[in-house]
Amino acid sequence: MDRPRVARAVLAIGAIAYAALVWAMSRSPGPRAWALHLPGFLPPTQRLLILATLFLGALLILADFLRGPRAASDTQERAAHAKRGKGAPKKAMKRGGVPLPGWSGWLLLVPWAWLLWKLEIKTRFLGDATVWMAGLINGEVNPSNEPLAAALWMGFASILRSLAFPITPATVASLSILCGLLAGALLWGIASEIAPRSASRVIVMGVLATLGLAQLYFGYIESYPVVSVFVLAFLWLGLRRLRGMDSPFLVAAVLGLTIASHLAAVLLLPGYAYLVLRERRPAAMRALLAIFPIAVIAAILILLQYPLGKLALALRIATHAVEPGHAATAYTKPYSIFSLDHARDIANGILLAMPVPAMLLLASAAVWLTRRKAAATSSADPAMLFLVLAAAPGLLVAWVLVLPVVPAQDWDLTSILLLPLAVFGVKAACSIPGSPLRGASGAGLVLIGAGALFSFVLVNASVESGLSRFETLVGPGARISAYGRAYGNELLSTFDSQRGDTRRMLVHAGRALDAEPTNPRYWVGKGAALYNLGRYAEAIPVLEEGIRRGPARDDAYYNLGNCLVHEKRYAEAVQTFREAVHRSEPRPDYLNNLGVALYHAGKTDSARAVLYDVARLWPSYTLTRNLIARWFGAAAADSARTSAPPR
Repeated sequence: MDRPRVARAVLAIGAIAYAALVWAMSRSPGPRAWALHLPGFLPPTQRLLILATLFLGALLILADFLRGPRAASDTQERAAHAKRGKGAPKKAMKRGGVPLPGWSGWLLLVPWAWLLWKLEIKTRFLGDATVWMAGLINGEVNPSNEPLAAALWMGFASILRSLAFPITPATVASLSILCGLLAGALLWGIASEIAPRSASRVIVMGVLATLGLAQLYFGYIESYPVVSVFVLAFLWLGLRRLRGMDSPFLVAAVLGLTIASHLAAVLLLPGYAYLVLRERRPAAMRALLAIFPIAVIAAILILLQYPLGKLALALRIATHAVEPGHAATAYTKPYSIFSLDHARDIANGILLAMPVPAMLLLASAAVWLTRRKAAATSSADPAMLFLVLAAAPGLLVAWVLVLPVVPAQDWDLTSILLLPLAVFGVKAACSIPGSPLRGASGAGLVLIGAGALFSFVLVNASVESGLSRFETLVGPGARISAYGRAYGNELLSTFDSQRGDTRRMLVHAGRALDAEPTNPRYWVGKGAALYNLGRYAEAIPVLEEGIRRGPARDDAYYNLGNCLVHEKRYAEAVQTFREAVHRSEPRPDYLNNLGVALYHAGKTDSARAVLYDVARLWPSYTLTRNLIARWFGAAAADSARTSAPPR
């Protein structure tokens, strides 16, 4: 069997196996196959559409294999592509014999932007979206390993504020949509560099655009949409530089920006070192190119006033929410890097982030083995060497990194680590004689990529589907760390609270506490859930235990005080509310409830003084004015706005 037939055979087997596995794992979705179970959380119509897309793509690839070998070879065109350099004119695109201007492809960004906005993610369970959203609302994002990305998000939020836009997930998420538009342009540039023929360039673009990583552009609030754009820009400029295009300092500067956006981008350094070594320049100039990215990084960190002490925190990516004294639980791994469970997580990460490039890598590996048996020799492709050097460190780190959180929750970091590998996989398939990235097989690969991507996107674009999937990932049947289970259920409990579903809030808060009983935050969370359900007597000992384990929590004192008031233990409530007021910034609700406890404890003068202060400092807080009018008369409520009574 010749090499093109070998590649098509591997692709046909891989495509059919992938579609069949997705169908099987979607019938009863569980936590283990988290890259394959996605259609199982969709409504029946959407599930059928996704599965039909996957099987149609697999059938097209199988039909292309059964049709027989292709006669054409693209060796001459690949050589012509490699020789294209500076000043090469751009040809107009042709469709059906009608020439189209080169800029017409940019019009595709319009429907792409609409799609990103229409299918915006509706839940914030994946990644650290809730942490980032809270930081943007409060005006302070405090990253340890993504300084430039955080600064760009903060700058975007400042622009929204200056334009009088509210800081909400819907408005802030527009930055990730803008990143998606930039990524679309960069992916077309990469496709133009690695595709040997214009006829296959659209297919290559389709495969790259349907990577699972594209979920980052559907309203994702985290550093990774920004980081991915920088990574794509580096790969594109690196491929162009291999053809002698652009200044080498441009690639160096973009690499510095990429590393400053996320320190994990240091894994791209081997690829950059290869570019520097290929430069036909004096040794002094190459040495300058080698250190130029470091100078860019240093300049950015100085401008951002980034403390060097934070660099140590980059090794604690997944433990940002761990309070002091609980790090041991956070670092408890559910399994080792040499276990089958970890191997399954790596396979899931690859199948979620880059299912089609993974198939192309397998096909390319089969062709390479066939070529070795045939004792074929060929010169190394510089673009292939550059991409493999950029991809290998990320794959290695993805393998050795065992995070304490749910692996499916930190899919975004994995996808960034695997992004160069995905581009390498597509490039490797382009280098196969009679590349499968054409015709029926190419269309089939795009359909499989689209089915995989939109199964992910549609789940996250639906509140109920996203909620059901995340409950499965952190539920009782998932083999994850105690910290991962606790943190995941805390996210669900917070989401339940925002939706007013107090019963589910108690369920998830209880699971979080059961998973990590040493963390005071989870005691306070369960106590708050009991309080919201009106089970005050049960909430009091839970909140008291949370305070004993973490006495700095003002919200714990506040909720405990409310429970004590409902239980008519007013004297204790007064002391508890005083602690809440002492440990927090001035808040009308804390002071108002202190006044209520004082009044019922018989200390009416003190209650009057506290309530008058609230009415004077927060005139729009109507609850306090109503209490003053009820207890001290309407005239007192009117006078309380401008003056306080004598103490």
